[in-house]
Amino acid sequence: MDILTALMIWTVEVTTLAALLISRWCYDRENFYLTWGTGLLLHGLGSFLVLARGTIPDFLSIEIANTMVLTGMGLLAGGMMQFDRRRIEPYILIPALMWIAGMFLTPVRETLANRIVLHNLANMMALAMMIHLLVKPKSVLISTRHVLAALFALPFIFNAVVAAVCLRYEPFSLPMQMTASWLFVPASVTFIGCIVMGAKMLTDRTADKLKQLAVTDPLTGALNRRGLIDEFSALRIVDNGEKPLIALLHFDLDSFKEINDRCGHQAGDAVLVGFAEIGMVALRDRGMFGRIGGEEFASILRVSDMIEAAIIAEAIRTTLKRRTISIGEHQVSVTVSTGISLAPAYSADLDMLLNSADKALYFAKENGRDRTAISGEEILIVPAIDHLQEEELRLDLRGNRHMAALTRLVATIPR
Repeated sequence: MDILTALMIWTVEVTTLAALLISRWCYDRENFYLTWGTGLLLHGLGSFLVLARGTIPDFLSIEIANTMVLTGMGLLAGGMMQFDRRRIEPYILIPALMWIAGMFLTPVRETLANRIVLHNLANMMALAMMIHLLVKPKSVLISTRHVLAALFALPFIFNAVVAAVCLRYEPFSLPMQMTASWLFVPASVTFIGCIVMGAKMLTDRTADKLKQLAVTDPLTGALNRRGLIDEFSALRIVDNGEKPLIALLHFDLDSFKEINDRCGHQAGDAVLVGFAEIGMVALRDRGMFGRIGGEEFASILRVSDMIEAAIIAEAIRTTLKRRTISIGEHQVSVTVSTGISLAPAYSADLDMLLNSADKALYFAKENGRDRTAISGEEILIVPAIDHLQEEELRLDLRGNRHMAALTRLVATIPR
């Protein structure tokens, strides 16, 4: 097969796939489909311009055509970044810029062999970017990504071989550059392999997305009850000698029904979303945060002692209290009450933790709301800096060493 026939077949293949990817983007609006489709479309159109050499000006069939092909390769790397939920980095333009820069050099611009070498080197740069993007992330799809990386390594090697052969034999016309037709074999293998493995990667991504939806609250993005149950099971078996306890923090937004009645359900939803954001940020890398129903939320985490759990609960409570949520003409301020229960990780039972935290939560509600209570031998209200008065500091709390420790801690926090 000569190079012109190979290019014609390749052009049809990539253009067809580009049309399919762009059609897919029209259906679900995932940006990586559009980026990949656009990249392949540019690649196909550039290849078509190369085929038309002799019937169109050389500037179009050489400079413009190869710029389009290499820009398309860069966009494939850009689509991979979007697939990984990253922004597109400017360095995807390096292959095209290598070609453009080379065209300003007379020995490259006026010699076919040098142009072929430059094109292959730029193409190798684009392939190297794809391989790097595929193997870099730690992902559940890592085995599929490694297979794709190996597929992209095949044309990378053949590009290097073609560049070396051109340097040695210096072809003076495109049809004479028979070694370039070797690229059709690895390119076809890569093309078919990428379709198969790419489809598998997209299927796995969809399955992972459905799994996430099954354990995620659709309104707030926090875990739902099922997600918390799954995370609790995983958290129990973690070997962490420095944090031997599992703490369950049960949150309930105060007077939430009044917010819905006064400001409407849209404002209520905004409050739920706002509180979930606070909880997820506060618990990042510490534990799990989820919505268990209505205006009730919960967090499960490993802690070293009761004081650590109380500090986290108080941080979430005071952060929410200081925030004002704007919904149209309404300025909504809201508070939250919290109940805490703890148990050794090796013997922790989720139902028992929930029951104990629930009792502590209602104790906090009965004692004025906007407070944190801890379940233990007796239920204790955590001294809060925004409620603490001088007379409270003089109360005789030394009879309970945990409450005394909490009081001393709160007393040292700057007002």
